[in-house]
Amino acid sequence: MLMVTVLVVLASMTGLFTARSVLSERWGNNNSLWAAQAQLTAQAALETALAQIEQTNVQTFWAGHDAAQCLPGYTGLQWQCRDLTLDPWDTQGHTVQVRVMRDLIQAPHVALVHAQAQHAGQHSSAHAQQSLYLPLTGPIGSASKITPLLTQGCVSEAIPGSTRLCAAHSNANSIATCSGTALQSLYVPDLDGNGLISLAEQKACMRVDASSLQGGAVVTPSQATAAPNPTACDSSVWSLLFGSTTPTQIKAISAAQALKGLSASTQPARSVYWVDSPADWTQNVGTASAPVLLVFSATACASQCPKISAQVVGTVYLDTQCQDSRASQWAGQVQGQLAAASGLPDLQSGSQFNWLSNHRQAFDWPWPVQIDATRVQRVRGSWKNGG
Repeated sequence: MLMVTVLVVLASMTGLFTARSVLSERWGNNNSLWAAQAQLTAQAALETALAQIEQTNVQTFWAGHDAAQCLPGYTGLQWQCRDLTLDPWDTQGHTVQVRVMRDLIQAPHVALVHAQAQHAGQHSSAHAQQSLYLPLTGPIGSASKITPLLTQGCVSEAIPGSTRLCAAHSNANSIATCSGTALQSLYVPDLDGNGLISLAEQKACMRVDASSLQGGAVVTPSQATAAPNPTACDSSVWSLLFGSTTPTQIKAISAAQALKGLSASTQPARSVYWVDSPADWTQNVGTASAPVLLVFSATACASQCPKISAQVVGTVYLDTQCQDSRASQWAGQVQGQLAAASGLPDLQSGSQFNWLSNHRQAFDWPWPVQIDATRVQRVRGSWKNGG
């Protein structure tokens, strides 16, 4: 009798374990099913988001969107994040969230799109992400002129020998170490109208004392390249510096950095400044390892460009609209490169321009070679997914 009871108990336990095994397998299959469902939903949300962004005016895409919390690992003042509301679609009971993020300093034209799908009832979650190139900047190319002072017109000193230009490192002050192109102008008036720029015409235009050049050279066109109309103005200096990046794009990035609270004293520090104020500049900005871009706009230079009474490390651009009078009697010290869309008559005493090889770092945002920077494109190898 005891043997029979034991056999019955063993048989019951075997049945119980078998049932539990079957249920566990079913639960595992269900979990795998829901995990797969969440992953498919996340991928569908990502593709929907990418399609929406491609059809959006990306120039206004970031306007007013700076309050969304960024994902872990993307913290810091340089990260700008926003939520993206998708067009209605069947999510199969999942809660979907899409967040778009970009680094305003290193790559303001690259957006990381992250989509997450969750199903609370089934405790399943998955995500997918893809980076995009947005036409918010353009490639700057390699056509920059290696000179601390680049102009589109004549340059003179208020007092001969009272300024300093050095084509080498900013700390180099001897003639031996400053031998290079100290000053370059893209335009010299063709006074006699013969289509050539003579040495006499060059000297009449570029009146900077040899002691100020510190052994450096003056480079000008060998032929007249500007239209004879004195009000004519092209974008030669801008194009050499910024390539296909437009003033509107630079201004937008400057505004976005300011909106995020970036400044000269934050970490990381602000890197792009677009200035519309005519007031003189009095703030130290930039370092040799983190140079800045400082643009005095046509609005700031409407009457006369602001002078600089602080130390600026990086690139300074004066948008004088080819009007020499707007840069007359200008003064400042720049470690990197000063570029003016006109001449610089009567440079004031104490003005200094020292070459810094990485002066374009603040706006040399990475673009692949031969890419079309005028439309939204996916960044190769950036797609990822996970649970």
